[in-house]
Amino acid sequence: MKIRFLANAALLVLAGCQTPAPQSVAESQRPPSSAVRREYVDALQGTIKPGNFIKAEISSVVLLDPEKQIYAYCTRTTERRNPNWSYIGLGLQHNMILYLKKNDYRCHDKRLRYYDFPELRNMKY
Repeated sequence: MKIRFLANAALLVLAGCQTPAPQSVAESQRPPSSAVRREYVDALQGTIKPGNFIKAEISSVVLLDPEKQIYAYCTRTTERRNPNWSYIGLGLQHNMILYLKKNDYRCHDKRLRYYDFPELRNMKY
């Protein structure tokens, strides 16, 4: 009986750890504006080789912290040398980048909607 109780408790703890974003965050999704898309491309200008991406997508913008007005979104890309998705997560507050995290676990959330990002794929020098 003790083993069964401990096993169930362990499963509950593990289930709680697997939800990367609360449901309310997932429900706050809105498509990225053209300004968000443009600013991301402008920020990468000169740091990556243009034309290197085969696929590029940008996620919905979500409200992470309503009190502090912290928003976040993700991008995912595939490159000629690596056909697997590469993820980058960004956090914003008052239009300033708070963090930029490669392979952010929140970018893998199945509830997050992604959109084609031709501006990044077709980026010029």
